[in-house]
Amino acid sequence: MPFGPMGHVYDWRQVEASLAASPTPSFASTGHEIYGSGEGKTVCLWLALEKLLGKFPVHEQTIGDCVSHGFGTGIDVLQAVEIQSGDNERWVAETATESIYAISRVERGKGQLGNGDGSVGAWAADAVTQWGVLQRLQYGQHDLRVYSGQRAKEWGRPRAGLPDDLEPKADPYRVGVTSLVTTYAQARDAIANGYPVAVCSGQGFDDRRDSEGFARAMGSWAHCMVFIGVDDSGKRPGLLCMNSWGRHWISGPKRHNQPDGSFWVDADVANRMLGRNPDSWALGKFSGYPAQNLDYLLV
Repeated sequence: MPFGPMGHVYDWRQVEASLAASPTPSFASTGHEIYGSGEGKTVCLWLALEKLLGKFPVHEQTIGDCVSHGFGTGIDVLQAVEIQSGDNERWVAETATESIYAISRVERGKGQLGNGDGSVGAWAADAVTQWGVLQRLQYGQHDLRVYSGQRAKEWGRPRAGLPDDLEPKADPYRVGVTSLVTTYAQARDAIANGYPVAVCSGQGFDDRRDSEGFARAMGSWAHCMVFIGVDDSGKRPGLLCMNSWGRHWISGPKRHNQPDGSFWVDADVANRMLGRNPDSWALGKFSGYPAQNLDYLLV
């Protein structure tokens, strides 16, 4: 089956600029409280969203706005974990990815990418913490209940951005903290405590899972996805990677009843994805990355 659209733009200068301005730049320092806590654990964060909605919402992007989908799914999973843990009052709706795309490219990126598709992971990390996000609701004339790649493209043009009347609607819904993740161990510990990791990478994969649910690393993708599970318990440690190309782009056996459209990534491959051209971000609470009891998500 043909692969879907991508859209991650790697620019270390932009990543450095975000790191320099962030109060929580690196997970290596910000997440020190939970260092090593994911060792030997299997935690399925996607189950929190499944429990909340009755199914896992699988995205299917139609333009090169993968960065917004990786962050959007991560935010939804983060919110679901918070609700299940009693740290969030109620679910509103799924995150509108078009708002992340627009803000990251225009309000944060200042239109530097022109009319072509794509965004920088660091810009999206800044967008969701500094500007906030919208939900899949209708806001006056703006009906965001269903994803529209065309809307994302229009809002992402250099002189467009998020419509002025929507900016106050996004402001109250900010992610508490984002921090750069550069190793499998950091991602493992983040996920084991309820914090998804939006992974922006150049690593490509096969479209067929092996007998253990893993996809073979192959080729090159300029793409953003999101890590929403970890299995560090056995001989083959890895992370569960959720893609945004729909349910059927990949086939093959599953592990721990993972969602359609997802695949497991071996720890050594995850290290490459996170450490080479780093632009991947853990999503956390206002209080940083405190340890959490997620026994209900353990396998």
